Amino acid sequence: MSKIHVLPDVVASRIAAGEVVERPASVVKELMENSLDAGAQKIEVAVEVGGKQLIRVADDGEGMTRDDALLAFERHATSKLTSVDDLEKIATLGFRGEALPSIASVSKVILRTKTKEEMAGTEVEIDGGKIRDVRDCAWHQGAEIIARQLFFNVPARRKFLKSDATELFHITNLVTHYALAYPRLAFSLTHGTRSLINVTPVETLKERAYQLFGADFFNSLIELDHTVQNIRVFGFVSKPNSARTNREAQYIFVNGRFVKDRLIGAAINDGFRAILPSGMYPAAILFVELPVWDVDVNVHPAKTEVRYRQATNVKTAIVEAIQKSIATTKPVMELPRASGMPTSLGRSRIGVMPTRRASTEAFRLQAPIPPPKRPPPQQPIDFGFQPRPPRQDAPPSPPKPPMAPAPRPIAEMPVPEPERDISPQCFRPPIIETAEEIEIMPYSIRPLGQVRDSFIVAVGDEGLLLIDQHVAHERILYEKFKRGYAAKIIQTQPLLIPEVLDLTPAQAATFEQIRDELEATGFGLGQLSGRSIAINALPADIPVTEGRALVLEILEVAEKEKRAGSVEKLRDEIAASMACRAAIKINMPLTEEKMTWLIQELFQTNVPTNCPHGRPIVIKMTTREIERLFKR
Repeated sequence: MSKIHVLPDVVASRIAAGEVVERPASVVKELMENSLDAGAQKIEVAVEVGGKQLIRVADDGEGMTRDDALLAFERHATSKLTSVDDLEKIATLGFRGEALPSIASVSKVILRTKTKEEMAGTEVEIDGGKIRDVRDCAWHQGAEIIARQLFFNVPARRKFLKSDATELFHITNLVTHYALAYPRLAFSLTHGTRSLINVTPVETLKERAYQLFGADFFNSLIELDHTVQNIRVFGFVSKPNSARTNREAQYIFVNGRFVKDRLIGAAINDGFRAILPSGMYPAAILFVELPVWDVDVNVHPAKTEVRYRQATNVKTAIVEAIQKSIATTKPVMELPRASGMPTSLGRSRIGVMPTRRASTEAFRLQAPIPPPKRPPPQQPIDFGFQPRPPRQDAPPSPPKPPMAPAPRPIAEMPVPEPERDISPQCFRPPIIETAEEIEIMPYSIRPLGQVRDSFIVAVGDEGLLLIDQHVAHERILYEKFKRGYAAKIIQTQPLLIPEVLDLTPAQAATFEQIRDELEATGFGLGQLSGRSIAINALPADIPVTEGRALVLEILEVAEKEKRAGSVEKLRDEIAASMACRAAIKINMPLTEEKMTWLIQELFQTNVPTNCPHGRPIVIKMTTREIERLFKR
């Protein structure tokens, strides 16, 4: 008996569906692309429970006849290809004839459609790939497809879906992409009863970017339009000071198709290589147009990967376009309000945060909540891997203890290259919660002064210390905030004039999920119409001028952390962001009293060697090392 046999159609269909339908956003993508290929002028997307329970896509395109409606659910049935030669010049978004049969094989589907010429519409009901009913219905020109209970017959695949918030984020991101790619069409997205996106047709990409992201983001963009040979690169990139810590604000299109392309991502990085530090990424709305025969979109069933006939030329064109635009440093002109633009988006912002220069605002010298106990001044503080013992309150300036045998010095630490700037927007390595094994007597350290009003120079029994004042204060505040959360003692400051913030579609979805966490950390927030929110109060240590940027930064971090499903890590990241915003800045002169306070408080923390994001706080040069430099 033969070991090899042909799989039943139902099994083969579910295997094939796994390549096309990975998650609810995959269904939305395929259905939206069908609507766009059908010439729709208005596309409505509605989802429930992150798309797991229901996905509905309706359009006013050309529609289908009864025969075509039935044939559309047959595998490899398509109206977009007729011969092998057509594969060399694909100009439509869909072409494989796999989307509808794949969706129908793993969900319960209802299709309603009608052409302009027909008197009645057609309704097709399919359950797990099997046609249950076909009947006439009253319908307008266009098509509506409803997919319910995604993966109801593939429980293993359903278990691998992420949280509702994560799946909704991917759907929102997808609709935002195609709304950018087709500004002359109308798009809407609703989740349950809440509207996330609702944009009317406009003439230009500039106006559509304004509709979706608001004036502040729009005015931070640099326009580019560059052609090399037959490759055109156009769109917008953000100014260098509006970079962020992930690529979520990069929207990339090739011949009008939304793609996830490593080559273009690398080209964007190369264009900013001499400007942005490692780990920072610009926002970008980037379109690449080239002849259809020079790009292969038939790489993967999801059609989000492409190959280029001349990949080097494509990358060079993008790098040149970005560098020439940055060299001119000419921002996009202020956009006058068009009649088609909703007035509620006047203050919109994308989650791209301007990097602020150093502030001269004085920082608060407040005791931690609740105040930690000080150890006896005669004992050195052991920063090894054992937890520190409780301490008793002591006078702020105890007498210097007698000289004791020198404690073990800090392990040799390489001196890092000086950075151009230490921004309040911190990088995001893992949160540091353990210290290196060192011993220092904080009350034997005396500040001497500052280097460029940014680094404290101090002297102790063992030699010189260089202390980064920004990250030192950041560590102090981080642990203070965490103690406040644990003790449920949160101090807030009401704002005299609330800050109104218009969120992007993705940010609005994130805000819904983390609003309770934000309010638990001291933010007072109110929901306004549309995607607008009001910031009514801030945690007490946060400067009022940092409130808006801080909320945007937390939303950016939450987009990553909510997908990881770690609430505790999200709380730590919120505390770290708050500490970074509230900490004293570089280029800020400090009095001797403030430097002394900062040093003493730093060495009472659990981890005085690193800020919450991993940056070193203290660099030590022992007396022996200094003598060695002088060859003594």
